Amino acid sequence: MLVADIDLDGSELLKLAAEIGADSRKVAEGAYPLVKRYAMDLRNEWRDNARSTARKHGKLYPRTITAEQIPIRDGVEWEVGPESELPQGGMGRGFEYGSVNQPPHWDMTRAAVSVEPRFNAAIDELARSFLQ
Repeated sequence: MLVADIDLDGSELLKLAAEIGADSRKVAEGAYPLVKRYAMDLRNEWRDNARSTARKHGKLYPRTITAEQIPIRDGVEWEVGPESELPQGGMGRGFEYGSVNQPPHWDMTRAAVSVEPRFNAAIDELARSFLQ
């Protein structure tokens, strides 16, 4: 994990599928929409949190939080976080962890704590479906 980015990575699921002899194409077809969905959920919750904490001094910051697919050959991975080249996108660390001028907002952390258990449960459910 980078300082203000979170990766949602479903590649371990593909490794598990290979070990149990599941059809890797079916696994990939199931994993892609699942990882994308939770990446978008994480982005949206993070943005919502940022809107409620950033106030006037960070009014552009929530829009800098994006989700994009990382093209990899053997898995499904999305990166969620502020785009530093957008206005106020470079302020992610300061908003998340605070500074001498403001306390931490924990926008990303609260979003991750909310989304991670649901993501893990969905991956678990998908993995179990290949055992049947």
